Amino acid sequence: SRLVWNPERKAKATTRLAMSQKVFTLAEVKKHNKEDDCWIIVNGGVYDVTKFAKFHPGGKKILLKEGGKDSSKKFKMFHGPHVLKKYDKKIENW
Repeated sequence: SRLVWNPERKAKATTRLAMSQKVFTLAEVKKHNKEDDCWIIVNGGVYDVTKFAKFHPGGKKILLKEGGKDSSKKFKMFHGPHVLKKYDKKIENW
């Protein structure tokens, strides 16, 4: 699922759950770096890619290596801007 991360707000990540908001620190995002619990930060969004990892066209190892990190620079090296738009909703529903 997509969370929102704003580095200007002292490394806090925000997720919108229904009508409420929950805030995570960057330290919390960093904990999600395992095969059964993997989040990545891309372009200000935090993505839970746990279920998506096995479907990732480049392989799940790449996502697992980036788990718990801001992967924006690496993401941009290999993906065009259309990729997040294409997979955003799909990632939420895996």
